[in-house]
Amino acid sequence: MTTTVPPSFAKLQDPGTVKVNHDLSALANYYNSTLTKIGTGNFQNASFLLGTFRFVNIPPAVNATAQLANSDLATVNITSANATALFQQAELLVRAKQYVNATALTLAGCALAQQANRSLADFQGPQTARFKTESVPVDMYSVGSKLASDEVRALLSECIHLRDLLGLNGGTSGTAPVLLIGSPQTAIETGGTLKVVGNLTLQGSGVPQQDVLFYLNGTYFGSLTTGSSGDLGGTLRIPFVYTHTVVVQAFVAPNSTINVGGASSNTLVFEILFNETAIVIGDPPAILPTFSFPVEGNLTTVSGVALPDAPVKITFISESLILHTDAKGAFATRLTVPANATDGIYNVYASFAPQGVFGPSFNFTSIQVVHLPMVLKLDAPSLSFPGFATTLTGTAYSNGTAVAGANVTVSSPWGSSSARTDSSGAFRISVPVSALEFAFSRNVSVSASAPQPYVASAVITKSLGLFNILLVVLPAAAIGIVGYEADRLGVFEALKKSRSREEAEYEELFAGQAQDLTALDLEGGPELLEAYRRALGLASKRFAIRFRKSQTIREMTAAVGARDSGEGFRLFRGIMLTAEDLLYSKDFERARLKTALDDLPKLEEAWR
Repeated sequence: MTTTVPPSFAKLQDPGTVKVNHDLSALANYYNSTLTKIGTGNFQNASFLLGTFRFVNIPPAVNATAQLANSDLATVNITSANATALFQQAELLVRAKQYVNATALTLAGCALAQQANRSLADFQGPQTARFKTESVPVDMYSVGSKLASDEVRALLSECIHLRDLLGLNGGTSGTAPVLLIGSPQTAIETGGTLKVVGNLTLQGSGVPQQDVLFYLNGTYFGSLTTGSSGDLGGTLRIPFVYTHTVVVQAFVAPNSTINVGGASSNTLVFEILFNETAIVIGDPPAILPTFSFPVEGNLTTVSGVALPDAPVKITFISESLILHTDAKGAFATRLTVPANATDGIYNVYASFAPQGVFGPSFNFTSIQVVHLPMVLKLDAPSLSFPGFATTLTGTAYSNGTAVAGANVTVSSPWGSSSARTDSSGAFRISVPVSALEFAFSRNVSVSASAPQPYVASAVITKSLGLFNILLVVLPAAAIGIVGYEADRLGVFEALKKSRSREEAEYEELFAGQAQDLTALDLEGGPELLEAYRRALGLASKRFAIRFRKSQTIREMTAAVGARDSGEGFRLFRGIMLTAEDLLYSKDFERARLKTALDDLPKLEEAWR
């Protein structure tokens, strides 16, 4: 298929032959629209149009002038919009008698209005003249230009009007009077009273019956009326302020009836005093860790006048925060007790803090931090056997509620074991008991710590009853050893002539228990076992006790202890326990042997 290009289109295939057409009327229309938006107060729409300038088809030769013109219009648009807003706010403040703030806004608005006037004059003068030489039909935007001029002139007129109301530069409503004020005071209590004097004169003569408005840091706080000779005098109450210094100034509004313009006075600087204040804070209740509690109080003068919107600094442990009082001088907040707080008394400080600095008034209260007590109940078998594990069970609860997830640890002479309580607060721990344990009982310690930081830990001690079968076998072997060693050494023969009938019967008991235990290493045993035998003989004779073969050394000691608790029993117990350790201990201290042998004569003397 063959494509044929029409002759009329052939030259368009060559870009160099295409003629670019620029419409300068479009540029003039663009400026007319933008100026119209500015002139009618549609500043936002004017900003939108200025942002679309890149779509306007203009020749490169006009671009430089257009960029300068656009900059001028952008300035006119922004300054006009801002000046309008400032003047509107200033009008509201004038009606509210907030002349100080109104003055500041008026001066700022006037500066913007004057800038708008200069930028518009630059567009309408040099830039428009250049456009004309560049063949731009400038007459096409004359309507919009007039509207923009009217808008800027209106802003300048509003500036003059507000300056006149505020007595700036003499105003135009009359001749500017002179307003002077003074005070015998140099300091004022916050919320207190201020004595002022002054005069209002016009060309040297007093201006009577004129209202003079007083402002503190730009805020209206009262007015006085001039007397017949233009004099001022009176007492005004200032608002509650919490800066260290304030500026007081007075204003008089223009009075067209007597052809007197507005005027502002000189300024007076005063120090603000805070030393006549008092702060009261309530006492919170006892509280648990991680729980919050209310803090509330009042800030007043010492005479009882509430200080509204005053800064109050609250400090608790390591936390500080700034509150502000309400219209009645009251403040309130909530604080939280840290999870790691221990039981005890903690102070909460409240201080008046003007400008964030610690003030002259402070007070404090205290809270008592407490933990909920944990109650542990522990059950153990009535008797445990060495060499086997014994099981301990129990429950943990607090404030009548089961403590779930508590970590429970049992510490015993044979090691430690741990468990956690279940959802009902119950726990079960198996405790192994050493096979070498020969005591009749041992204490175990059970401790529990709750996962909740506000629940206190708990510890209880439980005595486990123990029974080791070796305590039956080994004492019988000891009795045999006594008989064996005594017979081998001829002790029985040597004592036959002097022993009584009761002693003879008692020794027969030992002799009948003699066993061949030569495999035991009992170095030093004969002397100690003889003391052991004699101690038993003395106890049997004194208390008429018939010791049995099945009794352990501890049981025999307990039988004597039930009949005697004095010095004799102390000596008897020492000899018996020394003999027990000689028989059963892996390591025996030789020094104890001498002590036991020395105690035997003392025992004989005690039980004579």
